[in-house]
Parts: sequence; structure tokens; C-alpha cells
Amino acid sequence: MLAFVAPAIAQQPVSDEVFKGLREFYQRTARADGSFQPGVDPNYLGMSDSAFSDMAAVTYACVLHKTFGWELPQREKTVQWLLSRQRPEGDFFNEAGTVDPKSPQGRTYNTTQALVALRSLGVKPKFDPLPVFEEIMRQDYKSLPAYSTSFFPLAYLCAGRPIPEQADRAIRALMVQAADGYLNDHVAATFHASHYYSLVGEPTPKAELMVARILRDQNANGGWLLNTPSRDRHATFDAVFTLRHEGHNQPDCRAGIERAARWALACRNADGGFGHFPGSTSDADAVYFQVGTLVMAGVLKRADPPPSDPHLLGWGHLMPLREAGASDPLRITHSGWVGGVAFSPDGKSLATACSDGVVRLFDPRTGQLLEALRGHSDCAAAVAFSPDSRRLVTGGYDHTARIWDWQMGAVVNPLSGHTGAVLSAAYAPGGSLVATAGIDQTIRLWDAFTGRPERTLRGHKSWVNSIAFLPGGERLISGSSDGTVKVWSVSSGELLKTLEATPAEVRSIAVSPDGKLVAAGIRYGVIKLWETADWKERRSWTTAGDDVWAVAFAADSTRLFTAAGEWNRPAAVATWDVASGEQVGRMQLTGEILCLAISPDGQRLAAGASDRTVSVWNVRPSGPAVSSPDR
Repeated sequence: MLAFVAPAIAQQPVSDEVFKGLREFYQRTARADGSFQPGVDPNYLGMSDSAFSDMAAVTYACVLHKTFGWELPQREKTVQWLLSRQRPEGDFFNEAGTVDPKSPQGRTYNTTQALVALRSLGVKPKFDPLPVFEEIMRQDYKSLPAYSTSFFPLAYLCAGRPIPEQADRAIRALMVQAADGYLNDHVAATFHASHYYSLVGEPTPKAELMVARILRDQNANGGWLLNTPSRDRHATFDAVFTLRHEGHNQPDCRAGIERAARWALACRNADGGFGHFPGSTSDADAVYFQVGTLVMAGVLKRADPPPSDPHLLGWGHLMPLREAGASDPLRITHSGWVGGVAFSPDGKSLATACSDGVVRLFDPRTGQLLEALRGHSDCAAAVAFSPDSRRLVTGGYDHTARIWDWQMGAVVNPLSGHTGAVLSAAYAPGGSLVATAGIDQTIRLWDAFTGRPERTLRGHKSWVNSIAFLPGGERLISGSSDGTVKVWSVSSGELLKTLEATPAEVRSIAVSPDGKLVAAGIRYGVIKLWETADWKERRSWTTAGDDVWAVAFAADSTRLFTAAGEWNRPAAVATWDVASGEQVGRMQLTGEILCLAISPDGQRLAAGASDRTVSVWNVRPSGPAVSSPDR
């Protein structure tokens, strides 16, 4: 985690005075029912969020009390007030404020804010709120203001789940950036994009351009009033968040944040609250955003120990910083689509099979090319290492497979006999056998040392897309476009079991390293798991609807990585907790993902794509990938 350097104005007397005033402001605005009024004057109707919905003042009071480790004046009444505002349908509603509580905007705003407040209090809602967002994502999300984008991942994470792939894709399509990185020519929509990508744990596109414009736009007084005050009320908070999270602690960003902190302090009033601008009435909404600016600037210190789930507390004033480049994958460019990837068992090499017919080996840490193997006369589509890491088996559209001594750059054994493209290849755990499979509906076993054919396994009625050996090498699993997964005896060639997986096509299969599970990626977004002990289906779920081209288990067998895609559009690798079936991580690519591989130590994940790239991420041996938000 990057250390953020606090500005020189972070002096104890300043924070003590601000804290004392804030406590007094909240004592004076607390209501008997546990809610909070927008300002000290009971007749004041609020401004911005606090005028929009009576949910705002309550949420921001909960968030700031949690930030500093304070007790709410009437915590239990506040909890009950929040819970009383939820309908059985899952949405929360306002009784006061300008927004229509039944409108898509009102339902999105109120439900997200209530979930943030309840999360800060450690309380679950009475009813599942996520159907509200699922309903809005059918169509109404397109009509919401540009500053609504990060509401969706925030709400889902507060409810305990990452935003679903299909919803994520749809929201991203709304976040169209200009050449300078800005959205809608305004810092608010731009902030919500930065907040969005921070929540999903991914690099923000055009972040450097965003930062450059924000620094150019800052006023001499430290604020960002570029339009009418009513349009720029949150501009300073928005700018500071973006500078902090996209500026990577650059000196000019630190200086800009220090100026912004001085401006925020200039908005403080005698009643202990803050206005949106110097001289403006103290308002519950302004209090959160000005105080949030001071927290991000290091002027006000959060509670120690810090609150749990700091990234879900409000609009990101406690969002942990992402280390520069930590979630950026290593990208290796090819001259065609990449249909196969494999890590060597010793972890020192990454092999790729490319549509230009070339199989390449790279250093997975640096992307340096180690060797290029040329021999296939058509697309190379499959690649697998021998257990000693010295040899490779490859398969191609030229109907052949080949065994290579890759360090010598030479073919050891050509494997001829297939009558169609070879789509998958695997080494048996002992290294003495190689299996290949493809469009001709067969699986062929070969002596790995001589290249002599051992036996042919027949039984599939369509393409065999994926094969894998179980640990021990006595059984082999195959997945086919005929919709089945089959289990074979390696020694006899006998078909032991047929799993009727789908009426569609099985695109990919994987065996967990502990040998207890088999996963299948299926056309139209379906993923299935079976127990190898009895071959009973353990779990089935549907993703965004694209074909699941690749599946791979983590080295400890606790997580499953799946990759989907369709027609060369951006896709993602999803990370699933095997025990619960919950999605716990997501890594975005720019093209359709065709293949996956995990390094033997579980530290790296590689994905080959149709956009001619291979991406290599660092992933944790346990828990979500680094690109996922800290949970």
C-alpha cells in the first residue's frame, strides 16, 4: 500500500477544534427517532443530497461516526429508523426530499445509501436489496444521471457480492471518456468512474489524463468551482479522491490536495458544521464531503484501529490506495489470437499457442521471449508441458500434434493420425503418456518418448474441445460439443462414466489439483462442478451469457477461475469461491478470452485472448486476485 504524505496543515489543534465542532453539530441535528435533520435550524430543508432525500443526513452521520470511532447519539433508534424504510421488495425509500422514492433514481439512491449506513453499523437489511438493482439494470439504468455509475458496485459490495458481470459490462458502456479522460466534461462523473474502478479493483482508463486536467482546473483558492455553485457542490471532494487514487502520491497531486484541504477548512462555520462553499449554511451533505476531503488530505485522522470494510464507508474517503501498477497485468502481444497457454511445472516458463502457427515461450515475470517453435502449418491451438518442464506437446489446425524439446527448439516426435484440428493436449502426470483431442471426435493416447500411438478413445459424437488427466494419471476427463463430459480409463481405454452436462456445448474442463472436483465451462455462460468421488453434480451457475471458453482451478483448489467471451468484445476472468459458489474477484481484459492457466505455485494467472494478447496477473495463493477490492 502506498503511504500518503499528509499536508503541513495537519496540526493537532486544527483537528481537535474540528472534531469538537462536529460532535456539537451532530448533537444539535440528532432527532428523537434516531434520524438527523439537514442542519441546525429545524426548518432548514437541506441542500444537494440532504434536500434530495432524508436518507442522506442519516447515512452521512453514520459514516462519519464510524470513521472517527464515535457512538451515535441514539444508535439503536437509528438502526430501527433505517430498517423501517425498507419495503419487502428490497428497496429503501425517503419520506422527505425532492426525489420520487418510486423512481429508478430514488430507488437506486436510497437503497445504496441505506446499505452503506447499515454496513457501517454492522446490521443487515430485513429484505434482500439486490433484486432492486437487477430490476433497474434491465433498462432503467440508462436513464440515471452520469453520477450514478459507482452506486451499483458499492451497493452490491455492501450487500456482500461483487457486481454481476452483465451489470458491470452495461455500466462500463455508459462511462464514455473524452480525450482528456473526463466523463461528461465534469469532475463529478469523472470521480464516479475513478470510484467505480477502485471498487472493482481495476486500473482506471486514462487516469493520467484525468489527473492532468484536474490539476489544471484547480482554482487559486484550492477549490474546483468551474460552473455554477449548484453544479459544483461536491467538486472538491471528487477532485481530491481522483488525485489521491490516480495520482500515485506525485508531488503536484499532494500540493493540490493540500490546497483543497485549506479550502475545505474555509467552509467551516461557527456551529461546527460545514457549508458547500465559504459562507454557505452548514449542511449534513456538505459536512460529509468537506470532512471527507480533510480525511483524504490527512488533516483529520480516522479511528485507530480503522473501521472494517473502509472501501464501503461512504463515497471513498477511506478507500485504501491501490499500489501503482499492482492490478495491471503483464501484457504480451502476439501476431494472432491465442488459443492455448500453459505454465511449466517449474514455474519458469509460460508457453502460448498462437493462430500464426507459432508456439512461444516467455519468462512469466518479465514477458521476455525465451523461444519460438515453428512447425505447425496452420493455427496452433493447444499446448502442455511435461512434468519435468523440458518438453512440450502442441496441437494445431493442421491435424497434427508435436512433442518438442523446447530448449533445443526441435521436434522430438510428430504425432500424426488426427483427421481434424487438434484442440486440446495434455501430459499424463507420470510423463510417459500424452493425450490429444480434437474436431475428429477422438482422443488419442501416445507414448511420450517414442511418439508411438497407444490407443484411440471413441465415444463422443462431436468435437472434443478439452481434456485433462486426473491426479495419478489413471483416468482422463474429456468435454465435448456433444454436451457431455466423459471419464475414461487410461490403461484400458474403457469409457467409465458419461455426464450429461448440457444441451449446448462443453467448451472447457479442468480438474482441481486435489483431484476432488471437475469443472466444465459451457456455451451460453454456464459453469458446472462435479465431485469425482461419486460424479454427483455439486454446483451449477450461469454467468453473463457468453461462452465459457476456459476454466482453471487455483493451486489450493479453493477457487475457480473462469473466462468467458464472445465475438472479440471485452471480457473478464471471474474468480469463484468453490465452497460457496460466490464470485469473489474479477479481472478485465480487452478481448474475448480463449484460454487460462495457473502457475504451479498459484501466484500467477495467464489468459490468452482473441485480441492477440496474453495477460499475466499476480494472484494471491489464497483469497481473491489482487485486482479485487480488499474485503
